[in-house]
Amino acid sequence: MTLASAIPPGAPVPDPDTVGDRYYNLYQQPDLAEGVIGDLEAFRALVTERAGE
Repeated sequence: MTLASAIPPGAPVPDPDTVGDRYYNLYQQPDLAEGVIGDLEAFRALVTERAGE
């Protein structure tokens, strides 16, 4: 597993317990390939913005 996180300005830092719970839930559901913690649209916007620099 890889954990990559970007925190957009003003966003709270993900809680370690929340991240751990999500990974454990993902482990328990082998039919799932990935999970998202946070605001996916904000992350996409940040990536798009940075790619244009």
